[in-house]
Amino acid sequence: MNCTNMEKKEVKNRMKKRILIFGYSSLIGGVETFIANLVKYLNKEEFEIDFLVQEEITGINRERIDGYYKNIYVVDNMKKHPIKALKKLKDIYSNNNYDVVHMCLSNASSCLYGLPCKFINKNTKVLIHSHNGGDKNYIQHYFFRNILNKMTNYYLACSELAAIWMFGKKVLKKKKIFIINNAIETEKFLYNTEIRDKKRVELGIKEDEYLIGHVGRFNPQKNHSELIDIFKRVADKDSKIKLLLLGNGKLEEQIKQKVINLKIEDRVIFLGVKENVNEYYQAMDLFVLPSIFEGLPIVGIEAQASGLKCIFSDRITTESDITENVKFIELNNIEKWDKQIVYEKNNYNKEKRKDKKIYGDLIKKGYDLRTEVNKIEKIYKGLV
Repeated sequence: MNCTNMEKKEVKNRMKKRILIFGYSSLIGGVETFIANLVKYLNKEEFEIDFLVQEEITGINRERIDGYYKNIYVVDNMKKHPIKALKKLKDIYSNNNYDVVHMCLSNASSCLYGLPCKFINKNTKVLIHSHNGGDKNYIQHYFFRNILNKMTNYYLACSELAAIWMFGKKVLKKKKIFIINNAIETEKFLYNTEIRDKKRVELGIKEDEYLIGHVGRFNPQKNHSELIDIFKRVADKDSKIKLLLLGNGKLEEQIKQKVINLKIEDRVIFLGVKENVNEYYQAMDLFVLPSIFEGLPIVGIEAQASGLKCIFSDRITTESDITENVKFIELNNIEKWDKQIVYEKNNYNKEKRKDKKIYGDLIKKGYDLRTEVNKIEKIYKGLV
């Protein structure tokens, strides 16, 4: 008896590995960018993706994943509604026989969203994927880390620093840790003179003006307040410098008010969230990232791919310097930041952004997206 096309499709779907991914949200951040890139490039013939989220996904981040998933399950916040959350999680894991639960985390306490599957589906493999090198809720993190390590089948991290933070040094000595580089769609970010000129006109940046850029959520981790203090010092001495901020978040209005109070509102551009952030890197002349902690920042890789010189805080792992165009400076030392920014401006040569070595370094050091997605596919299939 011949199978109908519908029957063939059903058989094919049953053969796919079923993956549940946790960690996505409507916020624009490195974890969201990583997940959106991952589901875009995963082999659709082999994997079927569901999302587990804490709120409805809206805006740009919904658009980024459209067409790449089957279901999105919204579960209550565990802290606010633990009973409702656990009941919903029990239903999700009972009704879906997942092969893999891939949890992208910054704090070990979030492992609780994956814990019920270990009791319901014994064969489900749990991947814990560390995306940060610290968190303000560190007491909570250390409390839950032992539970996290016991439930984990595969240990993933974006850097050695992120691995130590999530799993601890003792576990690193005993378990195999898979470093998954925060790879990007490299070609999209390579320096483009036409795009640069277009965006600078759009932003009102003159040819002789120097544009410092930052991409990140307005939250305490990203340290916008200190960034504004640094910029204020530089701007007071040089009228040709401006600051471009991309992102959104709970502290955005507070930072806007600080800029007004310092009377530099005509020198700071708040651009919000942009889907084509790759084009705005072209308009910049320098990228700064004074974060209090990071795993390995995707925005730092994107900035380097566009040929930008970068200044990062020394809280960020030196593993993030892919192109040898990054300087690391300690926080709470505005004078050093000021001097380095002045130095970079005085020695700026945008022609160097065309250097083909930049692309070569990114590929050689494992920051090609397709290569890293292939690593994850092998882990999903249990081939490593």
